[in-house]
Amino acid sequence: MFIKHLFPCFLFLFFCIKISWSQNVPPVIDAVGDQVYCPLTQIPVATHFNISDPDDHGISELFIQISTGYAVNHDQLFLTGTHPNVTSTWNNTEGKLTLSGVGNALIPYPDLINAVLEVVFESDLASISGDRYFSFTIGNANYLPSTGHYYEFISAVGITWKDAEIAASNLTYYGLQGYLATIGSPEESQLAGEQASGAGWIGGTDEEEEGVWKWATGPEAGDVFWIGGINGSAPQGQYANWNTGEPNNLDGEDYAHITAPGVGVRGSWNDLSNTGSSSGDYQPKGYIVEYGGMPGDPEIDLSGSTKISINTTLQAINLPSQTPVFMECDSDADGDDANGFTDFNLNSYLPDLLNGSAVSDFDFSFYTDSNYTILIADPSNFRNTVQDGQPIYIRIFNYEFGTCSIDTSILIGVAKLPEVPNGITYQNCDKDGIADGFTDFNLNEIDVLLNPNNASGVSISYHLTLASANAGPNPSYPALDPSPFNNSIASTIYSRVENADGCYAVSTIHLQVSTTSFPAGYLQQLVFCDNDGLNDGFYEFDLRRNESEFFNQFPTGQNLSVHYYEDFEDARLNRNEIQNPSSFVNTKTFSQMIFIRVQSTDNGNCFGVGPHLQLTVNPLPEFSVIQREGLCLNGNPIVLEIDNPTGNYSYIWNNETNDVVSTEATATISSGGTYTIIARSQVGCESVPVLFRVEASERANLTDDSISIDDLSEANTITIDTESLGIGDYEFSLGSSYGPYQDAPIFTNVAAGVYTLYAQDKNGCGVADLEVYVMGFPKYFTPNNDGFNDRWNLKGFEGQFSAQSYIDIYDRYGTLLSRIQLNDLGWDGFYKGEPLPTNDYWFVAHFLDHEGKLRNYKGHFSLVR
Repeated sequence: MFIKHLFPCFLFLFFCIKISWSQNVPPVIDAVGDQVYCPLTQIPVATHFNISDPDDHGISELFIQISTGYAVNHDQLFLTGTHPNVTSTWNNTEGKLTLSGVGNALIPYPDLINAVLEVVFESDLASISGDRYFSFTIGNANYLPSTGHYYEFISAVGITWKDAEIAASNLTYYGLQGYLATIGSPEESQLAGEQASGAGWIGGTDEEEEGVWKWATGPEAGDVFWIGGINGSAPQGQYANWNTGEPNNLDGEDYAHITAPGVGVRGSWNDLSNTGSSSGDYQPKGYIVEYGGMPGDPEIDLSGSTKISINTTLQAINLPSQTPVFMECDSDADGDDANGFTDFNLNSYLPDLLNGSAVSDFDFSFYTDSNYTILIADPSNFRNTVQDGQPIYIRIFNYEFGTCSIDTSILIGVAKLPEVPNGITYQNCDKDGIADGFTDFNLNEIDVLLNPNNASGVSISYHLTLASANAGPNPSYPALDPSPFNNSIASTIYSRVENADGCYAVSTIHLQVSTTSFPAGYLQQLVFCDNDGLNDGFYEFDLRRNESEFFNQFPTGQNLSVHYYEDFEDARLNRNEIQNPSSFVNTKTFSQMIFIRVQSTDNGNCFGVGPHLQLTVNPLPEFSVIQREGLCLNGNPIVLEIDNPTGNYSYIWNNETNDVVSTEATATISSGGTYTIIARSQVGCESVPVLFRVEASERANLTDDSISIDDLSEANTITIDTESLGIGDYEFSLGSSYGPYQDAPIFTNVAAGVYTLYAQDKNGCGVADLEVYVMGFPKYFTPNNDGFNDRWNLKGFEGQFSAQSYIDIYDRYGTLLSRIQLNDLGWDGFYKGEPLPTNDYWFVAHFLDHEGKLRNYKGHFSLVR
């Protein structure tokens, strides 16, 4: 707050008064004074003074009094200079200075004139107000210029009002009739009351009619000046100065009295009885006599006066009691905005210093020293020479009264600019669901970067242009609404940071948006067939295979990174990241969701997390092939069928020469070999090629050439040459088509006889049969006519040899005993009609087959009787 000082200027008025004496020619006093008084200074009470007396050469006393506007205890008159023949006495109560001759001697007029010219007025009131009139009188009475009357206190302790009225009327002052004072204005009240040398009676009374106060003396006798008691009032044009609670008419109090000092308001009135109290403050101490204005009074000029008054243009000045401080913000006027030096326009502080008074009414000089010797030539462009506060001393003059000046000072200082970053990149995440790089910002969140210590008194505003930020928030350059602010309006804005000193700094704010949230529903898939040879639902994925597609979902110009997680919480909390995404084997069979975290490397606070990568392992088709019947070359084609497929597949059947033989779930086959079958699932996965071997077969080509018989031995055998039978897989049975069958192509210990040999194809291509003959001879025979073994002959030939075949039988001596044909009944044991005895006999068989091949066989047997 700025406190302004008042500049009172006092004008002296000139009065020239002539004094006439009845017995002697009175002196003539000329007093001139029309000056400007500057507060807290001394000023002569007269600029010209002269006293002339044709009869005398000196005077014993001269009284100079502050007769109007006196501020007791503050105003004072001094005799300055050296005056050997004059002494001075100051009466603080009356505001009167008495100039007396030394030792009661007369003061020669020349000495008196010199002394008066060196009497000065001084007040210790810095904000002095009101007019001051100075009276110059020869007698003891006090002179009031505004009335032209004189006033005198007569001391008479205990005098009654009525006695005082009579006594006053018997007094004269240089021919002027005396009377109890009648007071009609504040100035008169002050001089006759406050400044009187004592308290006493004045000429007011309501003895005629209670509550109707009249002046009973002087020219105003009969004038009513108050009606009523405590709460009464003065008629229009009248004046009264009752003390608080007066007049109270206590015990018939009908007479006006100047209140004793110390009782209520100084110089005010109270009502007393005619006698008053016998002692104390309400005991009359005398009475106030007024001279002047009575009919028949002579025209005399016993006093001169001057006046000082305050010019109204200076009354409002109220300089501060403490040195005001004016701050300017540091600037780069000297090339450095942080060194504590800047340019000041000192004139700009004057309105505040004068607290509303017109600067145009005054003239000002500015100095850098307290002695007011180093003048600032251009106060409108002054660069401080002292850091951290420099006092500036100002001398203020009033244009109209240029001699009156006042000195004061101010303190100028350079306030620091807010320390703000030159540029701030403020990052935000694009979370509005539209991956376009635009989003809403709360600019208030940037405040902490601009005012990190939360300094008090700091205001922050945001602007679209640098000019707006420098101009500050105002109707022409409004600040931005900080929230919400979308960077689609501007990606570069300007902050204005203003501290408690009103200093501001501007910082450039770059709004950077990181778009890391995928479009709603975005899903990328990695689908592979389980072709790692295991078909177990696991596969080694390169998760980064299509990573560029992730980046394509976001605006360009960003620095983004992609991270892979198996769990949403892990992705959100950035933990348990898949360490080798280029070689990741799914941990859930066939299908697994991978959670993607896209993070801005520019702004780590921006990241998007979601299930955006689906891993799918499609199983390979699995199936088997069944062959419900063998392929017989001697029969119809067969049909191969797909068995136990694990899905709905398509098929390709290829033969050994890679010819496609079928694209169905069956294939008609007419030739044997290895067939390759591949199944393709509906998602395009191909099975591992299934190789199916079709063994073509045929009924055995069983001929005599296919067998060899080792007979005529103790262990006859039949051996089949399987190589000649055909391509089938055969099994064999001897004697019955129902088997049993055996795989071995040989029969041993075959008894001689005729048999049917069966060769059955295991693949169902039929049974071939062949009648075979196993020749053999009995080891003995018993020709005893019992019907069993009565004859001996070879067995198992059954016409396989021609009729030219025969057998010769010999005894041990080589005697031909008999020649029998193969188809005969055999030898009956007789030789030449005689039965031969039991013994061993020998034979030679001569076989001639139908092809003319001769075969001989020898053996022996026993005849048992």
